[in-house]
Amino acid sequence: MKSLDNLYNQFYLLLAKMDNHAENEIKTNLLQYGIAPEYYERVDNAAALIVDFYTKYLTSDEFQKGVHEILKDERKENVKFCLLIDILRCYDGLDHPTSFTTPEGIAFMILLAKLLGKSEKISYEKLASVPASILALIDIIPSINECSEELGNKYSLLLSSIIEPIDSSIDRLYRMLLYNLCKRIAEVDGEISISEQEWLNEIALLNDDNPDTDIDVRDI
Repeated sequence: MKSLDNLYNQFYLLLAKMDNHAENEIKTNLLQYGIAPEYYERVDNAAALIVDFYTKYLTSDEFQKGVHEILKDERKENVKFCLLIDILRCYDGLDHPTSFTTPEGIAFMILLAKLLGKSEKISYEKLASVPASILALIDIIPSINECSEELGNKYSLLLSSIIEPIDSSIDRLYRMLLYNLCKRIAEVDGEISISEQEWLNEIALLNDDNPDTDIDVRDI
């Protein structure tokens, strides 16, 4: 897949930027874009749970093999990229911006930083001075989108479709974590719209006739 090759190239460029960042690099105050501390804490926690899930479950040989078969490629970051494709598809489903100068996009920045594992924790206070090497993470989003478009319906969960046949209980947990993140993002303006709820229902119910795939979201 040419789009997957492009995604890897962008990924390695970003890793190099983060590894070689200078102490005096330009920093930007993202707090000026109206990010409430309560919202930040909720999306930070939701992102951390997704990264923990990735580390605990998705690095196993079984899930790696399932992704390799779909992508017809055996590079080690493939599962991570499929996860990021699902995150981007969640933004598409919610119809929310991924720009880091929006509260919604901050959630994506947090997740990228955590998943790449190349930066210290970005606390709420540190949003007042975010280095250019972290802001550069946004450069990978077009490559994720390109790959997503090549891999079918952007309003479906790619990684979920791979996990579910292998272990449906792990897939339900995965979708619960995605639901949690999406709900926190949707609540940024204090309410959940009809279209946002429709996407949340897609995650929870998959719009199929099999109740065994549904997740219980009452406590989320």
